[in-house]
Amino acid sequence: MNKSSQDSPPEQIQSNSKKAARRFDFQLLFKETIESAVDRCNNACVDEDSISDEDSLIGPPIPSDTPSTSQTCESIDSSSSDEDEGIEEDEEESKIPLSHEAELNHGSKPVSAFAFDSSGARFASGGYDYSVSLWDFAGMDASMKSFRSLQPFECHVIKSLAFSQTGDSILAVSGSAQAKILDRDGRELIECVKGDQYIVDMSKTKGHIAQLNGGCWHPTSRNEFITCSDDGTVRVWDYCTAKKSQSAVIKTKTKSGQRTVPTCCTFSRDGKLVAAGCNDGSIQMWQHGKLYVNTAKLIRDAHNNGHDVTSLSFSYDDVNLLSRSSNFSFLLITIVYSYLFMHTVGLYYCFSGWKLEIMGCSTSETSTTCSRGIGKYVSKGVIRLAWHPRINQIFCGTTSGKIRIYYNPKISNRGALMCISKPIKRVRPTDAVYEPFIIAPNSLPPRKVGRDGFEKEHYTLRQMLRAVRYAQRPPPKNRVPELPVSGPGERGRIGAAGSTLHSFVARQMGLSRKIDDNEDPREAILKHAKAAEENPYWVAPAYKKTQPHPVLANKVEEEEVRDELEPVYKQKKM
Repeated sequence: MNKSSQDSPPEQIQSNSKKAARRFDFQLLFKETIESAVDRCNNACVDEDSISDEDSLIGPPIPSDTPSTSQTCESIDSSSSDEDEGIEEDEEESKIPLSHEAELNHGSKPVSAFAFDSSGARFASGGYDYSVSLWDFAGMDASMKSFRSLQPFECHVIKSLAFSQTGDSILAVSGSAQAKILDRDGRELIECVKGDQYIVDMSKTKGHIAQLNGGCWHPTSRNEFITCSDDGTVRVWDYCTAKKSQSAVIKTKTKSGQRTVPTCCTFSRDGKLVAAGCNDGSIQMWQHGKLYVNTAKLIRDAHNNGHDVTSLSFSYDDVNLLSRSSNFSFLLITIVYSYLFMHTVGLYYCFSGWKLEIMGCSTSETSTTCSRGIGKYVSKGVIRLAWHPRINQIFCGTTSGKIRIYYNPKISNRGALMCISKPIKRVRPTDAVYEPFIIAPNSLPPRKVGRDGFEKEHYTLRQMLRAVRYAQRPPPKNRVPELPVSGPGERGRIGAAGSTLHSFVARQMGLSRKIDDNEDPREAILKHAKAAEENPYWVAPAYKKTQPHPVLANKVEEEEVRDELEPVYKQKKM
């Protein structure tokens, strides 16, 4: 190969180097599009004329009672509008999962609280029976039983439950003044501090002093949550400092500046607003992270005065706010303009997606009225409702203690679909666990029980070695009882004379020297007077040189009594 051929680049490289970006003339393209559209329209008109002229009448003749063309068009328009309405209703029905139903048994009393994790794999329910039940769809079968039930507040009704954004903890709110945070398995992590009941200013207390009404987690901050109470405050808490004090205190006030009770509270979807519904029918909102002195948005007459606002829910775009009151009404409010958009009758609601809202109604046994809409009739009153957006299933808590799950296999996924098809596991006699009578407790394997009462599965090396040494140590020897003591005592043991050495000596002296009870003690002492004078031993030798003859006082003065040293009630009255 020659040198010129080696220096020249390949043909492909030369062709690629000559390529350039294609240039478009938008005016020309737009003109061509218009011309092609006009041509298609003209061709369609010509085809219709030719078909109408050339084709003959096919089929039987039109009957004489056939309506005119104008009447036919009107009927077609009306029928088409009815069909459009029916199609829209069918589309709405297809978006709401109501075709199938499953039932869970929480207890015998009403279900008052729901909480779902973000994935929809686990949820918690609380009720008037003071218990919190934890449910796991992956571990349940067709029997639909909870894997754990506990009473974190003993004798207080569960009012609100909320999973954190990470799903690792549950905020539990009850009728007590202290909220608790549990883990996914129901173990208590922390308990909020209780405030001082004797302080009038609620901003000076470290926590709530009255029963709680609600609470929720911050949508973006994993350690922040809020609670509201009958003490007239909404308190912002931090997970790390909840045992000591709250982070901020928000006071709700009436139109006249007096204290009002917040009956519910929530965060907006972006976490920038803190909203609270009060028992005077007002809805008050504050900017998150500010001083919480003045409200950012205030709807004073959202509901009638004297009716509690029982629940609040923000839309996913934070434009609309739904509120429900105890007077069987709910409002749809546009937050941007603070404009009242809708007012109708209902009980509880929730958002799902961007357009659909769902509402639950609490019916009475004597009620016979019903409004038109898409839904399901539940035999018992619905007091709690939730629509999970990821699994697309509706959960209803009723007054009978049952939890009803509505779903559609076509548009729902996971959740109840995972466990409804699992067969119920039979308990065979061979698989049953019997508790035998324990004869030798030291032969059983050691069990580690934590402070929370649950058994631990893993052991440390030190704990295992300690358990092995405890099991291998020799058993204690039987102790032979000691023989009874004879005499005064031996080896530190005292005889039957008494329990102490003094009693033993006194008893021995009493037995050795017998004293007659009829002898006069004065005469017994004077017997030794003559011997004491002749042979003194104690006092007389000391004064023998300095004072051989005793000197006595001629007159004895009476002892003066000091009245000031006597008690008042013993002093003589003048």
